[in-house]
Amino acid sequence: MPNNPESMFIKPNNRFGVAVYAAIVVFLTYAMVYAFRKPFTVGTFDGMTFLGINYKVCLVISQVLGYTLSKFYGIKFIGELKRFERWKVIVLLMMIAWLSLFFFAIVPAPYNILFLFINGFPLGMIWGIIFSYIEGRRTTDFIGAVLAVSFIFSSGVVKSVSKYLVINWEVTEFWGPFITGLIFIIPLMICVFFLEKIPLPSSADILSRNERVPMTKEKRKQLVLNFLPGLVVLIIIYTLLLYSGIYAITLQLISGMNWVLQTRHPYLHRRRYPSH
Repeated sequence: MPNNPESMFIKPNNRFGVAVYAAIVVFLTYAMVYAFRKPFTVGTFDGMTFLGINYKVCLVISQVLGYTLSKFYGIKFIGELKRFERWKVIVLLMMIAWLSLFFFAIVPAPYNILFLFINGFPLGMIWGIIFSYIEGRRTTDFIGAVLAVSFIFSSGVVKSVSKYLVINWEVTEFWGPFITGLIFIIPLMICVFFLEKIPLPSSADILSRNERVPMTKEKRKQLVLNFLPGLVVLIIIYTLLLYSGIYAITLQLISGMNWVLQTRHPYLHRRRYPSH
């Protein structure tokens, strides 16, 4: 699936046309990605707990941890990613995320919590890969803004589809995420095809924004040195935000452990995990 501007419906030198085309394609592509990330949140998992913590909360924490760790790994992975055949990386990561939902459905709770972590890890790198198709252009800000809107649109759509499956098709809360992914997998592949057809940045774009090339280890070090003050401020702010989240989770864990000790129940009580 090579990136061949000559086969495009939009001429590469048509700045407005390329911007609109790219904005629509990246919007739809990332909207499809949400079908593999958010559907499990439709489930209520009533009465289920793990270590005294609400089971659904554990699922959210597990996925967020995988998603967060992938951002750190993505600094290296996406920075070194070559321009061509990026579609193969997207397909591979999405297949891993989708298969993890299959194992989430067949592995008994609470052991399936691990597969939400596995699901979150590859999904955390998809944004960076999709954005690599539109960076380095004079219209990147516009296209990126449209891409960001997909957060609002896609989350509601995929949740509605998943909820419909649970209510009307009587799909269980455990199988709902995988079946939702099955519905969106073909549209996702179609979007990836058109994503590859986005023309490369023009010569005017390169002159205005500089050419984007894979970043080696040495270049990453130089980047950090050049923007060190700003990076330090951002890291401090995000660390404080992360600390507040960890503090809240710690309080809930302590509360859960107190519940376990007071009731003298084993950590994993079979009756709390109904069959799928």
